[in-house]
Amino acid sequence: MSNLFPYKFRQLGDLFLVSNDAGDFFYCKENNLQNLMNKNINSDFEKFLTAKNFIYNNEHDLNWNNHKYKILKRKKLPNKINYFMIIPTLRCDLKCSYCQVSRVDKDLKGYDWDDKILNSFFKFVENYGSNNIKIEFQGGEPTLRLDIISKIINWTKEKNINAEFVICTNLMNLSNEFEEIIQNDKVYLSTSLDGNLEIQSKQRIDNEDKTKVFFKNFDYIFHKYGKKKISALPTFSDFNNVKSTIDKYREIGLNYIYLRPVNYQGFARKKFPESKTQVNKWLNVYFEAIDYIFEKNFHTNENIIEFNLQTNLKRIFSLGHNGHLDLRNPNFAGRDNFIIDYDGKLYPSDESRMISRIGIIDLSIGHVSRGIDDKKISEFNWNQISDVNQDCIHCSYQSYCGVDTVDDLSRYNRIDLPKSETSFCQNQISKFDDIFKRLISNNPKNIYNLSGHLSGIFTLNPPYGRIIYD
Repeated sequence: MSNLFPYKFRQLGDLFLVSNDAGDFFYCKENNLQNLMNKNINSDFEKFLTAKNFIYNNEHDLNWNNHKYKILKRKKLPNKINYFMIIPTLRCDLKCSYCQVSRVDKDLKGYDWDDKILNSFFKFVENYGSNNIKIEFQGGEPTLRLDIISKIINWTKEKNINAEFVICTNLMNLSNEFEEIIQNDKVYLSTSLDGNLEIQSKQRIDNEDKTKVFFKNFDYIFHKYGKKKISALPTFSDFNNVKSTIDKYREIGLNYIYLRPVNYQGFARKKFPESKTQVNKWLNVYFEAIDYIFEKNFHTNENIIEFNLQTNLKRIFSLGHNGHLDLRNPNFAGRDNFIIDYDGKLYPSDESRMISRIGIIDLSIGHVSRGIDDKKISEFNWNQISDVNQDCIHCSYQSYCGVDTVDDLSRYNRIDLPKSETSFCQNQISKFDDIFKRLISNNPKNIYNLSGHLSGIFTLNPPYGRIIYD
């Protein structure tokens, strides 16, 4: 008989999911799993396993090379930095209840980039960046420093750098100068939209008149420049608002939503301490919300895509889809992205900036003026790969899942807890379980929505072939 690649299995109802390190998978009943384990494989089963890339004849043959290529493709990270998140100011003109970065009042001094940091940023991009980059302006409220935004946009044009820009803004200040920047085809906006007028006022602005200004400005941008110009994402502190927020997104014409609870970071740690251990409560709400989205999509054809579900599906089916940091393995710092704070410090992720800001641990990995701290990056990266974790290596979802050491530090002040006891693992296991159960449900709503989330085309003809051996 041919040789079997190493595999793992997980029971899902009456069937068993069998997967391998390359991310290939199939389902079978217990008797066929026993046959697989005992290598009691008939010609029909062998033909199926060959089609599913679970067997090979000899090392370095076509199947063996294909298997190794898929593993490498799933783990490969870019060699050039192509994404920069920068914080030109930590000042903000709002006081959102769930602020995760511990912003400061808009009138305080000493929390903005100066000319030295700006010029160091230009040199840093020249030294480490590729010629195709994305720059995201975060805060604080970055529109308080439109001068810095304009200088950076103009600099990339002068240097012939192909750059795309995202300005994360609360949309409270739609000045002529800001709109002049918006008119650039390579500039996009992102904002926080938590729900209707009442919800938005309660969580973000605490002033109904100001909230009306937000919705007026959002509507103006949305209709003048089109839905591709602006995106929105909610944050849920009150889980009773999830369905009404989905309805609000659908009402105003947004077809993309990222369902996420308050993160246990920044000011939110004190105001929402329950966010530390609410993973199970949130998951119940999340799956109800997915069912709600599926139902509405199927019966109205006004389709909304949910970010988490789309990302997890693409991690399963789209080889090399690793743009979302939390679902990378390895999730090495300093490979293709940097966060540059208001004081010039470098971080591997926005969450590491948040946890450093509130004084739990310093996860900075250098300074834009002084360069990268290679030693610190190496020490950090050793814990950013699941292949050395005794819990992860036995998990059926390892090839699709990622590593989030920063979340463990934030919640538990340690990184050596068994993974099954962490919120990150519980969250991802549950979401992958849900996906793999839906894949074999034969429910038309599931087929329609999974196809749409995976390919962008909502159809009853899914873009995947036979996945069950019976």
